[in-house]
Amino acid sequence: MYFDNWTFPIPNSSYSLCCHYVHSHYVHIMIFGFFIMSLVSILVTFGGHTFKFNIKRNDSRMIEMTLQILVINFLILMAGPGFWLIQYQGRMFRQPELTLKVIGHQWYWSYEYGDSGGLRFDSFMKSLEDLELGESRLLEVDNRCVLPADVSVGIYCTSTDVIHSFTVPKCFIKMDALSGLLTKVTYQFPLVGLYYGQCSEICGAGHSYMPIVLEITSLECWKGWVSKVLLS
Repeated sequence: MYFDNWTFPIPNSSYSLCCHYVHSHYVHIMIFGFFIMSLVSILVTFGGHTFKFNIKRNDSRMIEMTLQILVINFLILMAGPGFWLIQYQGRMFRQPELTLKVIGHQWYWSYEYGDSGGLRFDSFMKSLEDLELGESRLLEVDNRCVLPADVSVGIYCTSTDVIHSFTVPKCFIKMDALSGLLTKVTYQFPLVGLYYGQCSEICGAGHSYMPIVLEITSLECWKGWVSKVLLS
């Protein structure tokens, strides 16, 4: 369930759909458990119900065994989808067809494309004076990161100064950018479109002003864009 803007955005890939399913599964279990515990607490508190233990019938052992079975089943329901998602994530880390290096600075992003003739550029947030009709305030950038659809992209993230976080909520991408280290994720974008994100690590005074815009297009359009940028 998506509940408009009250939960995660609608997933755009099989990976983000799996993450959304696991999250919804956990939320439903926690809500159900909270409802049952609240109901029992209200009945015990205001209903005046008491239970007298019978030593001959070993009531205490029966209750203990019942609670243990309930707890074990609850842990299985909680851990099962999580282990399945971890296995799915492991299958995603295959050999990428395209590499993208993301570098965090105070306070902007740099993108480097591997095997694309040394294509590299910086991406800054657009000022209010440069915004065009329909563009989002504090989310639009001067140079979008353009990527092809249906291509396995290896995203490598690092930083030149403090800790940043490369986060695109709609794609369920969240990578910490650490100075001197590379964090990697392999992702495939099945749908063409624009995906917005921001740095989700408090990295200084300009933390709120380093947005991320991923423009996903077809492979042919992406090749044309690369050629145009390299020639300009």
